[in-house]
Amino acid sequence: MQFLNPAVLLGLVAAALPLAIHLLHRGRTQPHPFSDFAFLRQLQQNRMRRLQLRQWLVLLLRTLIVALIVCAFARPTYQAGGGWGSGDRPVAVHALLDLSYSTRYQRPSDSSLFDQLQRQLGDLLAVLAPRDQVVVQPFAQRPHAPFAGDRAYLAERIAELAPTQEATDLRAALHAAAQRLNQESALARELFIFTDLAQYNWDQLDDSVPSFAGARVYIAGPRAQTRPNAYVKRVAAPSWMLAADAKVAMQAAIAHSGEGTTLDLFVDGQRVRRQRVDPGAPGTTQVALSFSPRRPGRLSGHIALADDGLALDNRCYFTLDLPTAITVLLVGEQPKDAYYARRALGAAALSDPVVKIRTDLFVNLNASTIAGVDVLVLCNLARLSAAQKAALDEFVATGGGLVLFPAPHSDLGYYNRDLLPGLTPGRFKDRIGTPGNATTYQVLDEAEPHHQLFNDLLASDGDQPRFYAYFAMVPAPDLLPLARLGDGQLAMALAWKGQGRVALAAFPIDPQWNDLHQRGLFAPLLHRLVRELSLPSDRRAAYLVGETVYRRLADVPMEAAVEAETPSGERLRLEPERVGGQYLWKIPQVGEAGIWRLRAAGAAVDAFAVNLDARESALTPVAPERVRRVFAGAEVHFLGPGDDLRLAVLGNRHGRELWREFLILALGLLLAEQWIARAPRDVLVRQAA
Repeated sequence: MQFLNPAVLLGLVAAALPLAIHLLHRGRTQPHPFSDFAFLRQLQQNRMRRLQLRQWLVLLLRTLIVALIVCAFARPTYQAGGGWGSGDRPVAVHALLDLSYSTRYQRPSDSSLFDQLQRQLGDLLAVLAPRDQVVVQPFAQRPHAPFAGDRAYLAERIAELAPTQEATDLRAALHAAAQRLNQESALARELFIFTDLAQYNWDQLDDSVPSFAGARVYIAGPRAQTRPNAYVKRVAAPSWMLAADAKVAMQAAIAHSGEGTTLDLFVDGQRVRRQRVDPGAPGTTQVALSFSPRRPGRLSGHIALADDGLALDNRCYFTLDLPTAITVLLVGEQPKDAYYARRALGAAALSDPVVKIRTDLFVNLNASTIAGVDVLVLCNLARLSAAQKAALDEFVATGGGLVLFPAPHSDLGYYNRDLLPGLTPGRFKDRIGTPGNATTYQVLDEAEPHHQLFNDLLASDGDQPRFYAYFAMVPAPDLLPLARLGDGQLAMALAWKGQGRVALAAFPIDPQWNDLHQRGLFAPLLHRLVRELSLPSDRRAAYLVGETVYRRLADVPMEAAVEAETPSGERLRLEPERVGGQYLWKIPQVGEAGIWRLRAAGAAVDAFAVNLDARESALTPVAPERVRRVFAGAEVHFLGPGDDLRLAVLGNRHGRELWREFLILALGLLLAEQWIARAPRDVLVRQAA
């Protein structure tokens, strides 16, 4: 409805004035039932009716304004397809909180990533309705025990959580969440993942991830920003040259973002080397650090970088065993069978006084002759007696190292049926090539991946050994290839058996079969192999945080009181457990990086290194598209630290809140009411009269 303003009224008055004058003039000449006074009175009555209508309209507008304000405070919602006020039923909420060590990352003058995730989870609890069934489950390398309860209890438990030193296994956490949400199929389901979104965790996911189709998935991460981080990926030392009176060359792989840093080498608690690393470009840099050990035995140490945003991964721990002597026994059918091996090891021993060489014949091989031997080299072995085979099995099972070269006239049926079982999973099929035929031969394949024993030995300078004939070795899952020939056949392979290791060659040491003994790699290869097999019987020199550790203590009786001392000084009582036919001391889970020590009767009897899983230190955020592919079929939303959780979560759950629209409409009606409520000036004057 349109209302007259003063200008319109003046226009009507101006238009009606000639008519009034005309009617007044006519009234003077001749009477008329309607005088000029009656006309004006009628006009005033019309204006009063319009004014009353205006007042009714103002009253209606004020009523609507009050109603709209009341509705705005009621926070009405609307969801497409769901109608008004949808989503009022309880919701099954499962919140996963990342406790991996990468969440410790912290920029200067900012809180850590974990603190940000912890605050986000606390803000979520304040938003969720009391009727919602909320379960919080921390996770790292494995899902922790979930907890539920009222909001105050949940907030208290969340405040007690702290990052661990474990890596992340997101797959296991998702399976735990899916199992719980599937039990609440009658309710709406929501999954919240509070994580640092490191790319490694998501790249490990595959088709085995459970489906969350039909559920809402919220990915709550820290602020989107680059996170430069330098860390030690690994540290290693060549096991075939360690000696107490020789320099030890440590090799460290440093991952970095291109910025320079300092690298310190600590051995037995003392810094023995400092080096500056200026890589110039992001990537991985290999750094060589050498030092002279002060004593033989087992040494422990670590390599440390300068502190950065994630200081925990700036250290990598190691242990080294520096033997005072390594006894090698070379055994052959005749003295000439061990001749080339003895010459090669003798040449290597000139620069390695730790190696002590003995020789003997197969006829004398028994348990007493191999007592005190670290590595046994069987040169051109054809057959052993049952007693000799039993002694050999016991030697390997208790930690001895064995190198086996088959004889040229070996009975492969005997090898596969009687000799090799109990020692190695390796088996022979048949002979390839013709002994003595130097026109056709194979060389070691330098392009094929090989063991580090062959590093710098497989040179393409014409000094490659030629293999005229050899036995075809059958690959096996537990058989580690050391080197391959050009036709793909295994030339040498390594396998664990009990606490010892066995290196099996596919060829004899015989000039009719090969010219290995004439090549420059034979002496260093045999020396490195002896050094490698003389290592302690533990399968691994270092472990990762979160793993189960088994240690063999040869001189400690099972009834002894054995304790594990963590790097922080905590003591854990251990119990022996039978594994693979022998008793080992078990640590169910190593939860801390550093040097762990085992003590029996208060004395240290063992030490080993535990490190972080370096893959967790790659902090590149995952792409949102990768996350959406993981949760195909689910409604995926991303939440940042500054997002309004009430708007994001409840808006998706209940629909769009309309209180803003109601307030805007009320404000518009208020302006309209103010304009309509104005009374024309001529009406006010007449009312006053």
